[in-house]
Order: sequence, then structure tokens, then C-alpha cells
Amino acid sequence: MSKHTYIFSLEELGYALAVHQGEEMAAGLMKAYYGDLSEDRWELLFQAATHSLMSKGFIESIDEENGEVRFPSEITQMIQHLLYSNYMLRGITDRNSNKVLTIHELQQRYLYHLSDNHTLHFLTWTAPADWEEELVRFYGVEPSKAEGTTLSESKVVITEELWNQLTSGEFPASPLHDELSSDQQQLIAKWQQDFQNNARTMDNLSTIRIGSGNQTAIEDILFVLPANEGVWIVRNQEADRNEEPQICIELQSFSACRKTLGSFAATLA
Repeated sequence: MSKHTYIFSLEELGYALAVHQGEEMAAGLMKAYYGDLSEDRWELLFQAATHSLMSKGFIESIDEENGEVRFPSEITQMIQHLLYSNYMLRGITDRNSNKVLTIHELQQRYLYHLSDNHTLHFLTWTAPADWEEELVRFYGVEPSKAEGTTLSESKVVITEELWNQLTSGEFPASPLHDELSSDQQQLIAKWQQDFQNNARTMDNLSTIRIGSGNQTAIEDILFVLPANEGVWIVRNQEADRNEEPQICIELQSFSACRKTLGSFAATLA
């Protein structure tokens, strides 16, 4: 399987999708960045994209009379994979720049798609054996920043109500908070400090399935926040969606976080 990486600008990818009957996906991709534009403006963007794709060798030929555009077979396979995949792993980080990593599954083949600030898109084929390392790199998890926690407690499970209070900026002074041990309260206080220092955001990793009518459903999700004393992992450990969520906040070491990310990603395979 080829490991060649193709790099598209936003406009080039939008044009490639449109040429392969993916007008709806192309419009969503472009409008998310540009907003509403006139038809003339769209035409200019796609004209520029056409010339750029040809200069890169990403377009083999154009038959203007019949309105046909020919791409290399591997690029066509990748674009069709994007269009027809309905199960994917998606990671999002905003810490250094807005990046979205999506691994699209289709008939047990996997396409790696990295979007950097919405303007550059990297496409390459990938395999499950690569994902753990890819995610560690994507989230910037480094051994030097993720070992040797000095906290006596590394994990606490709380209710959804308490989680909502914590993420809304409140410092709970309620029976819910009083039920926690002093070590657990210290752990939560440390998480709040790191959460605050990160502009009250956390990266996330999710598995997503697209159903009929293009309805998107998140099947599972965890939140990731590298910190000085480890890596925060937050997820609902209650498997039954009909039951009350049990939110687990855990400070993991580098090696533990690596395994967590790899195990989560493995559900896509």
C-alpha cells in the first residue's frame, strides 16, 4: 500500500471533492472557512485550484468539451474514501494551532486526513499499527512532561452534575464536593488549574458514525490535556448510555496515556 502523502489546500480539496460528485461535502468544507460567497467568487477559487492542482501533477488531464477531469487513480480512491466512509476516528486540538486528525474507515481500509488550521489537508493511507504513535505525536504527549506525578491521588470519578459545575467555572461548595476525600479534592483542584491555564479547553478524541440522512453520532469520546505532571484523561466510564454518566478524571503517565489512546483508537479497526 502506498504511503505517499498528498497535500491539498482547502480550495484544491474542495474542487477535487466537487469533481467526484461530492458537491455537498465540498460546499460544507468551503463554507465553514469562507462563509457565504457569490457564485463568481466560488468560480474564481475553483479556477485557481484547478491551475494549482495541475502544476502539482494532481490532475492528469482536463477535457473541457466534455467537462471531464482526470485525477491519478490513488487520489481518486482517496477522495471516494472521504465521500463514502461513514465510520471514523477524530482527534481535535487547539493548543498550538487548530488541527483535526480524522482516520476514515471504509471496507477495512483506512485513510489518514489531517487538517491544519482548515487551510492545509494531508491525505495518506494508514494502518492500525500506526495509530498509537500518530496520536501521541498529534496531542504532543512527551515523556518529560508526563512522568513522576507528586499527587497522592491520580483518579477520581464524579457525577455529571459536579462535572458541569467544574467546567462552568464554579468551585463547588456542595455536598457533592464534600463527599470527596481531601486527596481527590486536591486532584480536582490541580485539574482545574491546568484546565484554566489552557483557556478552559481540552483536546478530544472520538469515534463517529454517520447514519442515514447524514446524521452524525458520536459513539465514544475522551478528553486529553497534557500538563506538567502528566496527561489528563477525562471520559465517561459508564458504558450504558441510559444510566447516569460517571465522569472519570485521571492524571496518567506518558506510557499509560499512550496505551489509553491506542486502545481507544483500536475500536475503529
